[in-house]
Amino acid sequence: MQSKLFIGFIALILMSYLHTVISDKALYKNMTIKKMIMTLSQLKIQNISGLRIIFPQTKEQKIIYNAFSVLEVAC
Repeated sequence: MQSKLFIGFIALILMSYLHTVISDKALYKNMTIKKMIMTLSQLKIQNISGLRIIFPQTKEQKIIYNAFSVLEVAC
């Protein structure tokens, strides 16, 4: 029971952080947290010669990356 409670607490912290960033960057006008997670789940990454290559990102994925200050590896 304690491990389930701990996992739930970690999930709550992550959801709170997502909500804070989305609110600060005014992304709630265009998407919800669920839509953001679904958009990012469609991301395709391939390793070629030790480099992680991100296949063409959609406009929404780039907006999310910029909101969370994630640097692009390679496009």
